[in-house]
Amino acid sequence: MKKIPLARPSLGREELRAIEKVFESGMLTEGSVTREFEGEFQRYLGIKNSVATSSCTTALDLALFTLDIKPGDEVIVPDFTFPATGNVVFHVGAKPVLIDIDIKTYNVNPEEIEKAITNKTKAIIPVHLFGQSAEMKTIMEIAEKHDLRVIEDAACGVGATHYGKKAGTFGDLACFSFHPRKILAVGEGGMLVTKDDELAEKARILKNHGIIRMPNNKSYFVKPGYNFRLNDVASAIGLLQLKKISYFIQERVELAKKYDDLLSDSKEIETPHVASGNNHTYQTYCTMIRKEKTRDRLINELAAKGIETQTGTYALHEQPFYKECGDLIRTDLSFSERASKNTLALPMYNGLSEIEQEYICENLTNLLNKLA
Repeated sequence: MKKIPLARPSLGREELRAIEKVFESGMLTEGSVTREFEGEFQRYLGIKNSVATSSCTTALDLALFTLDIKPGDEVIVPDFTFPATGNVVFHVGAKPVLIDIDIKTYNVNPEEIEKAITNKTKAIIPVHLFGQSAEMKTIMEIAEKHDLRVIEDAACGVGATHYGKKAGTFGDLACFSFHPRKILAVGEGGMLVTKDDELAEKARILKNHGIIRMPNNKSYFVKPGYNFRLNDVASAIGLLQLKKISYFIQERVELAKKYDDLLSDSKEIETPHVASGNNHTYQTYCTMIRKEKTRDRLINELAAKGIETQTGTYALHEQPFYKECGDLIRTDLSFSERASKNTLALPMYNGLSEIEQEYICENLTNLLNKLA
């Protein structure tokens, strides 16, 4: 059996030809292809504005800048997430307030949000982890009640829905990732989306050095902006990936069902839970190992069999930088700690074969039985 990677982008000759067309045009930076990608992405979501960015992290930075989050403000963040979600809050000088998750979905627990709110709280960043939407209906009710802004970290959430509405269309702003591990992959890239025209225009100015271009062909620098642009090469790939997104998601759902069936007899592993009202796109197929202190050994032993696996993601409060930052924790984080220690992401990508899935699950269950 050849090595089975954790993830692999689904790219073909169409994407290669699209890149060639960009090369032939001579326009390698952000231009008309990126504008087209923005337009198609907002049509896919059914939202008014899309702003292409160099990554999801820079999209999150823009979201905080456009909402004027500043030093002294607090932003509520789930503790179990990739560190970028919390890091961007530090970028603007504000304080990320870490709260616990729902252990079934691994997404933020709305009940913990209310416990963490103070008079310094200005925003919430719910994360749509692994391809499943957070409980956005409840979160938006909490935000409205307390007059808080909502930035959806939809890095893993493209195509996910919550009661029929796409993730990324609930909050004031939302941010998507097009990293190679994501379903829609361009290499590096992201997208900020919003219903608010004013926020979108502010983000467009900030992401491009603070420039406003006037009808007289003069440019004025009105903000100390950034270079967060997405180039046309990446956007050309994104346009083609977007055309295939429904197929990508459908195949991943089928792969997840196959995993569920293959692992159904194991008492040592919990397969992904799909919350009521949600569809799950399985950007990651994340399992929970029931036996404590065995996950890391499984990762190493599966690697020896040619199977790449990984922890689901990270408990932020356990990371060295966050430990040094003082009082960030507002609620008990026991579920986040459990997820950090025991989640195991299995290989998941379009084109993963049935034979490969059987090999993965046979080796995983055999190892689990030995450790039981």
